[in-house]
Amino acid sequence: MALVHFWNEQVGRDENYQLDATKPYNENDDAVFLFTDFFGTPAGMIDPAVYYLSRYPFRNWHVKADINGVEYGRDKIIDFEIEESLVSGEEFEVGTAIVSKLVIRLLTNAEIPSNAKVVPYVALSADGITDISGIDDYLHDGMTDWVPLGEFYVDTREKINNTWEYTCYDKLMFANTPYVSSLTYPTTMQAVWDEICTQLGFDYDDSVVIGSYTLPVAPTGYSCRQVMGYIAGANGASVYAGKDGLIKFRRYASSDTPVWEITDADYITVKETGPAKTYTKVVVVYDTDEGLAYEAGSGDENHTLYVEIPFGTQTMADALLAQLSGFSFTPIQMDMRGYPQIEAGDRIRYGRPAPALTWGTADVAWQDADFSWDSYYDGAQSLALNMTFGFKGGLSLQIDAPAKSEQESEFGVDGSLTAAINRLNRNSVKLGKTYYGMTVTATEGLTIERSDHASKLVLNSDDLSWYVGNSKALHYDAQANKLKFSGDIEMLGGTISWSNVNAPDIDDIPTLSGRLTYIGPTGIYSGTIKTDQLIAGSAKISSALIDTIKANQIVVGDNGEKIGDGLIDSAANWNGKTTLLTPTGIYTGTIQANQIVASSLSAISANLGTVTAGTISGVTISGATIVSGFITGANITGGTIQTAGSGTYPRIELSASNSWLIFEATSTSYLRIQPLGSLVTFNMANGSSTFNINKATGGTTIQASDNITINNSGASIVMSGNHIFINAPNGTINLNAVGVYVNGNPI
Repeated sequence: MALVHFWNEQVGRDENYQLDATKPYNENDDAVFLFTDFFGTPAGMIDPAVYYLSRYPFRNWHVKADINGVEYGRDKIIDFEIEESLVSGEEFEVGTAIVSKLVIRLLTNAEIPSNAKVVPYVALSADGITDISGIDDYLHDGMTDWVPLGEFYVDTREKINNTWEYTCYDKLMFANTPYVSSLTYPTTMQAVWDEICTQLGFDYDDSVVIGSYTLPVAPTGYSCRQVMGYIAGANGASVYAGKDGLIKFRRYASSDTPVWEITDADYITVKETGPAKTYTKVVVVYDTDEGLAYEAGSGDENHTLYVEIPFGTQTMADALLAQLSGFSFTPIQMDMRGYPQIEAGDRIRYGRPAPALTWGTADVAWQDADFSWDSYYDGAQSLALNMTFGFKGGLSLQIDAPAKSEQESEFGVDGSLTAAINRLNRNSVKLGKTYYGMTVTATEGLTIERSDHASKLVLNSDDLSWYVGNSKALHYDAQANKLKFSGDIEMLGGTISWSNVNAPDIDDIPTLSGRLTYIGPTGIYSGTIKTDQLIAGSAKISSALIDTIKANQIVVGDNGEKIGDGLIDSAANWNGKTTLLTPTGIYTGTIQANQIVASSLSAISANLGTVTAGTISGVTISGATIVSGFITGANITGGTIQTAGSGTYPRIELSASNSWLIFEATSTSYLRIQPLGSLVTFNMANGSSTFNINKATGGTTIQASDNITINNSGASIVMSGNHIFINAPNGTINLNAVGVYVNGNPI
């Protein structure tokens, strides 16, 4: 069912207003546009059935609550109370953003989650009402649509007997977080508002209209809710969360007209707590402690409206005066029937309505007639600044519109104690108060921060921290007595005294920093020292990594003594960069010498490069290249000379342990020369086929495991000896030639 707009009788154009006669209307135009042109802005929107039945003398209310998606009906809801406020004290205000409160009591054993969302609803039934003409199309099964009364979130709970009582607050409670802006300043007030709503996940409706103001710097040190209130105040409004959950402005103006008529049939009691309050002067306070403000308009204290805006300007003060000068309302306290359509801050007209009269029916003389021009015998206009909805079977409403009386405003004389407190408030530094980027808090002490949050300084008795962005560039921990700095130090003069400075552990220096130089009584510890000349006098280098020493003379001791064993460190701690001489050996990088004389050098494991020597005995030379193909003027005794290791083919090996010279193509294909006892053998193998020549003292034996072919094409093969035997005991001898001769005779 669609909501419809409504216009009160008091809403209309002034007598000089002229309609635009050239503006066309047709059947497709929304009638709202036409009525708005005639009567002005609509007073509101409401379900016609709710409007009609809520005005009926006898009302049949239904109630339910949606709690975290679970519906609780009349059988579970005992009662509830909703408090909505647009002022925080005893005076009219603009620029507030006050959290609404719901207290609801339920008969339930269900486990309701923390911060569960609670939406109470009411609806009206037409049961027992005979005349529903005009609204029957808006009813469903004899009931109106459900009307929400706000969106709240559980804060605390308490079980009393068999009843659970839940205290809940609306979504403005989530705005009590520090506002940290990522915008670039100066920026528009609209941009700040949108950033806050985006951070909080808030949606707002078209009642939020923000002027084209600019903030020069970020409002640092305030909560999101405070900044929302300041923005609303600059636009003559206050912030509240509507019954539909949207963030809204209640924008005040001197041209305000009532949106609701509350007759004597609607309220039980009404008490006017003071005369009508009217404002003719506006003071925009931008520093409450120093009393710094911009003023616009004129008037005494009773007619002055104070608005706190830390980023306020004279332009804002002038605009607020133009908007609010002559703004008036009557302060009241009223108990009445509950109307869910009334919103916080609504202007109402209350009193006893007078019937429409003509002079023809008047029973009083002209000079005795005293009627109000808005058709009321009495009453006045007021504001629903504080409202309390209550449900206990029926819906009730309490309205409070507070205002200080003229006497309270003019005769508020401070006593000596009050005056002293006021002086203290003006002159003392306040906790959490921002002083041009500086705040004092209980947790951090003194904080000075740039408006764009690029840098921040925190100072208290235990801690000094200088932030660049979110990182600590300089940090001093008083309890640990440590100063930490991240950055570069540039000295433009002066000296650094190292007296009474504790040396770090020498072993820790390499891990502390590659750029650390430590100068202490025990030495200088650094990465690289560059100098033309180092004059040390009688100083001593006790521990150093020296790559090269160039000197005319190196003297050890006062009398040129030799380096004793006690002055040489152990080989176990040799670092690979110095030359260490110990009884167990010499440890160094490169040794350059014309001659090394030693009775015995053994267990050398090194890359020797080029070796020129008389005799090299008992070694193995493997995996190396002998350049130029000569080993000259030397004997190689013992060991093994091989072109490749065992199992790698092809290879040649000359082995003292095996007493052979072997040429291997594979492990079964080789040529081997080897002495075996009194024999000298010449062995060839190709797989299982072998050929052996064995030379003994008394003869030579040639053996083959298969055929032997002797071929010398074009020349002679000569066999010469005292005796030549050809023996074929198991076969034949075949001679195939042009001629066969024995002792020169053919056979």
